[in-house]
Amino acid sequence: MPEPAVAAHLDQVGAAGLGALVVDAADLTGLDLAGAELAEVQVEASALDRLQGAGGRWRGVTLVDCRLDGADLANLRAEDLSLVRCSLREVRLTGAQLAGARLRAVLLDGARASLTSWRDAVWQHVVLRGCDLTEADLTGASLSDVVLVDCDLSGAQLAGLRCERVRLEGCRLGGISGVGGLRGASVSEADAYALLPALLREAGVTVRD
Repeated sequence: MPEPAVAAHLDQVGAAGLGALVVDAADLTGLDLAGAELAEVQVEASALDRLQGAGGRWRGVTLVDCRLDGADLANLRAEDLSLVRCSLREVRLTGAQLAGARLRAVLLDGARASLTSWRDAVWQHVVLRGCDLTEADLTGASLSDVVLVDCDLSGAQLAGLRCERVRLEGCRLGGISGVGGLRGASVSEADAYALLPALLREAGVTVRD
């Protein structure tokens, strides 16, 4: 996964600067947007590391070639969010509502994303490593060219999930629902064994002692 093409020279931009329709080559490191509302903003080639966006409400926000490493986006409510060639390392996304989000060429590494909603989201060329997606809701989401490595999907909802060239390696899959949504995905042998209880449960098979 290539790194985002963040500009070599960044201009310091405050919250007021996000009122523009397009923000380019901006240094938004550590900016406090907790609880803030953003609408129809496109940020390109910028650093949003350690951004404080918990509890925010974003509508029509597009981030292209941006770093959000260490950002706090817990309980963010985002409508029509688009991320293109972005990195999100050690990001806090707990409880974020990201229904319909579009991710293309995105890296999620060490993200804390339990209880997130990705309903009807579209992920293309996305890599997830060491992410906590416990009880995440991926109902109706579409995944293509996606790799999940060492991720925790325990209790995730996968009903209606569509997978194309999706690979899971070393993931925790206990208690997932809608396991049929993984049709077409490639899993390791260990992951396949982890899926057995869910497959049997949804097939209505009871295993006796």
